[in-house]
Amino acid sequence: MRQDLEKRIKHEEELFTKSIPYRSNLIELSEKCLSTKVDQGTIHAILDIGHLKNVSCYIANENLTNKWFDILLMLIKKSNYHIGYMLEQRSNRYGDDIAINIVNEGKIKSLSYFTLWSLIKEVGCSLSVLEQDQKKPVIGILSQNQLNCILVDLACLAFGFKIVPIPVNATSKHVSFILEHSEVTHLFLGGKKGNDIWSDIIDRSLIKTIAMDEKIKIDKSINWEQFLELGDKSVTFNVDEKMNSVNINDKQSIMYTSGTTDNPKGIMFSQFNIISKRFSRALALPNVGSNDIFLCYLPLYHTFGRYFEMMGSLFWGATYSFAESPAFNSLLKDFKIIRPTIFISIPKRWVQLYDMMDSNLDLGSDPKSDIKEQLNEITGGNLKWGLSAAGYLDSDIFSFFHDQGIKLLSGYGMTEATGGITMTPPHDYQPNSVGKALPGIKLKLEKDGELCIQGPYVAEGYFKDDESKVFVDGWFHTEDIFEENNGHYFIIDRKKDIYKNSRGQTIAPQKIENLFQDFETIKTVFLVGDGKEFNTVLIYPNFQNEKIAAYKGKTSEIRELFSSMILSVNSFLSPFERIVNYVVINRDFSEKNGELTPKGTFKRKRIIKNFEDIIAPLYEKSYTSLRYGNKEIRIPKWVIREIGTLDRNISWDGKTISIRDSSRSLSMSWNENNLQLGDFSYTFENDILDLNIFIQSPNLWLGNFGFTDFIGTTIFRLRDTKSFEGMLFQKVVSGRMVNANSDQKVAYNAFYDIHRSVRLYIDGDLSSFEILRKVIDGGLGNWSTVLTDALMNFRYHSNPTFRTKLIDTIAPILSGDLFVELLEDSYHYHLMHNPGKGFSLNIQRTNDDHFQSLIKYLRNLENEIDNSDSTTHDFIKTILLLVADFGILHPTRFTWARAELISWQLNKAPKPIQSTAQKAYYSLVKGFRSWIGHSSGIGVDRETGEEYHWKDVISFDQSIRQKHRDIILKTVEETSLIKESLFLFSNNYLVDLNEIPKNGIWTTFLGSQNNKNVFRLIVQTRNFGNHNLVININEGFERDFIEDETKWLIKMGAGFKGKSLSESFGGYWPEHEIYTEEYIQGETLDDYLKRNKEDIKNKARVDRWQMRWLHFIWSGIQAYQEFWERTNLQLSIQPPSPKNLIIPQHDYKDGSRLISISNRKPVKSLTEHFLSLYTEYIIITEKKYPGLNHMSDWEVIFTATIQALKVHKGKKVLENLKDEIELSNFAKECELVGLTKDRINQFLDEILNLGVLTKPVVFASLRYERWLDLNPEATLKAKSSILQDLYKDYDLDSLLDEYPETRVRFFMMTCFKECSAELYNEFKTLIKDLRRKDISPWNLQERMSDIQLKIHLNEEEKFFFARMLFPNVDSADYIELVTTTHGREARLNLVTQTECRDGKIYRIRPPFLPKEIARFHNILTEFSLSVTFTSSHQFLLTFNNRNRLTGGLYWKKLESNNVHLEWVVVRKKYQNIELSKRLMSDFFDRMNHNGVGIITVGFYAQEFFAKHGFKIEKQHGGMVKRLQVKG
Repeated sequence: MRQDLEKRIKHEEELFTKSIPYRSNLIELSEKCLSTKVDQGTIHAILDIGHLKNVSCYIANENLTNKWFDILLMLIKKSNYHIGYMLEQRSNRYGDDIAINIVNEGKIKSLSYFTLWSLIKEVGCSLSVLEQDQKKPVIGILSQNQLNCILVDLACLAFGFKIVPIPVNATSKHVSFILEHSEVTHLFLGGKKGNDIWSDIIDRSLIKTIAMDEKIKIDKSINWEQFLELGDKSVTFNVDEKMNSVNINDKQSIMYTSGTTDNPKGIMFSQFNIISKRFSRALALPNVGSNDIFLCYLPLYHTFGRYFEMMGSLFWGATYSFAESPAFNSLLKDFKIIRPTIFISIPKRWVQLYDMMDSNLDLGSDPKSDIKEQLNEITGGNLKWGLSAAGYLDSDIFSFFHDQGIKLLSGYGMTEATGGITMTPPHDYQPNSVGKALPGIKLKLEKDGELCIQGPYVAEGYFKDDESKVFVDGWFHTEDIFEENNGHYFIIDRKKDIYKNSRGQTIAPQKIENLFQDFETIKTVFLVGDGKEFNTVLIYPNFQNEKIAAYKGKTSEIRELFSSMILSVNSFLSPFERIVNYVVINRDFSEKNGELTPKGTFKRKRIIKNFEDIIAPLYEKSYTSLRYGNKEIRIPKWVIREIGTLDRNISWDGKTISIRDSSRSLSMSWNENNLQLGDFSYTFENDILDLNIFIQSPNLWLGNFGFTDFIGTTIFRLRDTKSFEGMLFQKVVSGRMVNANSDQKVAYNAFYDIHRSVRLYIDGDLSSFEILRKVIDGGLGNWSTVLTDALMNFRYHSNPTFRTKLIDTIAPILSGDLFVELLEDSYHYHLMHNPGKGFSLNIQRTNDDHFQSLIKYLRNLENEIDNSDSTTHDFIKTILLLVADFGILHPTRFTWARAELISWQLNKAPKPIQSTAQKAYYSLVKGFRSWIGHSSGIGVDRETGEEYHWKDVISFDQSIRQKHRDIILKTVEETSLIKESLFLFSNNYLVDLNEIPKNGIWTTFLGSQNNKNVFRLIVQTRNFGNHNLVININEGFERDFIEDETKWLIKMGAGFKGKSLSESFGGYWPEHEIYTEEYIQGETLDDYLKRNKEDIKNKARVDRWQMRWLHFIWSGIQAYQEFWERTNLQLSIQPPSPKNLIIPQHDYKDGSRLISISNRKPVKSLTEHFLSLYTEYIIITEKKYPGLNHMSDWEVIFTATIQALKVHKGKKVLENLKDEIELSNFAKECELVGLTKDRINQFLDEILNLGVLTKPVVFASLRYERWLDLNPEATLKAKSSILQDLYKDYDLDSLLDEYPETRVRFFMMTCFKECSAELYNEFKTLIKDLRRKDISPWNLQERMSDIQLKIHLNEEEKFFFARMLFPNVDSADYIELVTTTHGREARLNLVTQTECRDGKIYRIRPPFLPKEIARFHNILTEFSLSVTFTSSHQFLLTFNNRNRLTGGLYWKKLESNNVHLEWVVVRKKYQNIELSKRLMSDFFDRMNHNGVGIITVGFYAQEFFAKHGFKIEKQHGGMVKRLQVKG
């Protein structure tokens, strides 16, 4: 059995030596060794195989890492496997292969594995002689890196001697402690530094020393040769016996931490700790093996230098190469000599390599082949692996080396864990992550975020320290604070460095300081704030930086630079973490001054003590406090300087703030929450008033001359404003006329004019309106909101005339909703004070926004008309008259006004309102026709000069009777019929006779129906193309019927935000019994079906016609239901026939039209109405055209009803229908056709849970499904393209206001159709929140971010998740969603990828790190642009395909729908490739997506902005781009 087992193990070895096998029995054999009695050699043979690269790769490929590692641990324990056996195995396997390289003066000396093992045995033999009286020696090593260090270290481990590597960078005091504490008996010394340390403590030591360097003589020491000669005396040393005597559980090595204030701690390691770590690392790096070469400079007393590099390379059977020196220039020589494949280093060396490359090449644009060639030349050409240890390294540097094929890994480790604890998986790098847990180690985070570890290679405690508080219940507490995300760990800070501010909020200083790491202008930054109200920083500039050197002596420029950087950092922090102030210090922190540890980390308490004189002013008050009772007023120091006095001269007696020796004073009384300040009183709920914040809120003090006279004219140089939360204007408490002879002279300043005009308005001076008008018309820029807010404090003026004149004057800066609100207030106040006097308003300065808001207001009132009072009725009449005035003033809005006025004539409003609506309508038509003017009776031919008349222009088809010719010609000659109709049906073209050539109008007869003859006129114009219109001549209807008919036609036409349900109405001339309509081309649905009758019968076309018929059912019923809705559910067209409909053939188009509305009938029963839709429209049509079969009926009718009536009204109708079904005379018929109570309930339940499944969503989803059936192998990009096309074709965005769930439903029915139940439930919850309006469909980022963090999404789901959030991004552009952290808030950011004219790929995204904002600042200053970033600024940046910043823009939000774009800049190298065009387009999309309607810029680069659709608008003080607002 034993021979068979050995044979099988040998077979596995042969398999893995050659390649990675498809299948292996290695685990089975290992388990057999564990379950049966086998000799040590058999298990060691398996463990020998376990180090092979192919084994690690096989284990990784099969996802067996954890299982295999557990087996390895058991094998190690069972066979007592340790470093000695490992070294012997490597000697046997790799014999003549190179184990160690030593570089000396450019030449390499190499040792084979066989030679190395021989030397180790020789050293072990000599060590055995040091044993006295059965007491083993304790060996110490104090030396720089050299071969003999390795020989002594490995010999001790191989043969069971306790070994203590001692740091040569430790102080003499600490070395003395280590020697005594560890009980070292023999110390191996090497190098000048080791000898110097020993010289300081030699008199106090009885330790025997061995000098490892021939050139250095040490008193009372034996040299290396003498030491080796000791072995010649040994007669008892036996290698096998010595190795067998080693117990892997014995503590055989002690490594000391570098003490900072306390003595170093000794960490005990067993052989089991050390050897298990080697297998763990091998499994974490399966592609590292015996062909690799390490270049090593890290000290052998350091865990990474000792364990990872030295023992790791030997474990793998690789080559360990001594660097000749750790100096960078020396390393560069070694790279070329050694040509390593692996290099482990502190971050500084990787930065130096990167900077060297960056200085030689343009890493952002030079060919990749040139960059790779240069890097190969520097590193020797073979470098494949790297590890950055013991410090922070910029993620951009990681990415650079990754792009060059070098797998640079990050990690976190501690000596207590034999080095590494986490490491970046080779193909799973996450910026700023220290990686995932190494195999075999358990990690947990305590409540405060402290990382605790447990595992086979974690030390069990400190030497001679049983009271340690970091080893608790088998867990080692690292005292480092971490965050974990998807298995990746992110270090936050040292636990001992974390502090709380004065409000008890926890702050991690290192996390914040790390955000400054990549600012090239800053060398050192230190956060202050322990126990303080806020955080500040000490900054030591990088004086080697060109920008800092250029700013030398320019204090303001340097402060502006650092202020911008701090603000950029603040945007990534929570409010309580943000930095409020800073100071530039004149020296850096140093170890010499006790401010740094030997590792270079901060000694925070010492720094604070050493710099307390500099820190103290940062927390000095920037204000003077005045107190009275429990109230406090804070006056800014700059105000005191402006006044020209001292702090001690200002006092407050509870009523007045006075200044000694000055007549200047300020009324200031404060009673509970009522505060008088100057001329105004306010409501204020706080007990502390900060005047600096108050000054930054001019909407509170504009017009308050009592306040501004006290502060001084500097207040009018205010640049930025902020809202003052908790303070509200109450009233004017003292009259103070503006003093034209004031001794405080103010140079012309628009801001001062605003202030003055507000005061004049308050005081009832009519000149205020002239000043206001001048300021507004001259361009307010960003002050319009301030002025509006300030004036709203005084909206309730005592003079009714002032209220209305204010609306008239400031109308250009009023939003529509505020305009209506002020109008209503003004109207009611006027009525109260002038009951017998009519109300009027000059609307000359109003705009579309105001008009639209008036109409929306009317529509809301229309729904509540039954519950409104007579005063409201009178106000409605006033608005109706204003609507008519607006339509007259703005002829292009005539149809909007007409539709609204007709609607009020047809609704249930009281008669007086209907009468006013009618009068307003007549006035509107009269005014409009007055503006249109009478058509000219004579035209002149431009070529011949010949005069002609209408009879020369109009030609008639022969089929038209003479009677009708005469009526048409007479009407055209005597009215403005042609001119008016073409204006309404075209793009507002004014076409007179002179614009129409002879024979330019062709008239045809369309037919007779419903007592009218219908004619089509085709009008040819000289400059405006050809146009069509329809003339209807009444042949039998009474005039009242025709007038009623025209009103309903207008009602069914397109008004504001409405769509035409019938041909758009033109005009009515009752004296000629003629009215005009828009001509709509197309055949009726019945004609279309008749034409395709044979095709419908074709069984091969069943699927096609099933889809078409569903489209026609849905669209037709929705059209009939919309007519019903526009009649307030009073009338319906009977019968609802396909003969009366024109429906677009394509299901993605809307625009269904009713041919005639003459057959309108009262709706007596809901049940009868719905049954007629089913029977008359669906069933009868299917009988008439065999082959038509509906795939859905009542659900379609219900949804069409919901879409026609909107959700709230539609659901109410369906609820009423449900109640009526069983009680009506049609109950049996309803049951036969499936119209049941249960069916309605089921439909309503689905709406409750999943929202409304609208027709566009259904058809878009069906088309996607059909396309997918035809393209089963479609790529993600192709799927994305079809999804976007469908989303746009069906205009799904237009549904979001009424059906906010639209986008989610569409994606659920397409790319997420097979999603997990967990994700499906998240979507359901999202839909419910959307329908409840808890969240907006236009702003889903936060919710989507939560879902993405909560649920693991695969790559395809992530891809479509991004498309779902931003469905309008060009499908040709790659997009992804990236979650970034801003303080404690996670944000989901859109990254778009686009190809520019140079054929290269660029990314457009917000900044992910403060350094990117800093680099953008650098670009702006390169263009000599004056830049100051503030906390309100937002950024959008562009990056090339190597993640190099190429440009960007930044803006700030002024109002919810208004932003100001500050600067746009692109590096010169990237100009003229349309990058700026792509950037602007992306910016517009993002703003549009966020509901921004107005983008303003200053008067610069006007040609550039004009190309992007900006136009000059003085009222905004610059150029403006207006976006189509969504949401």
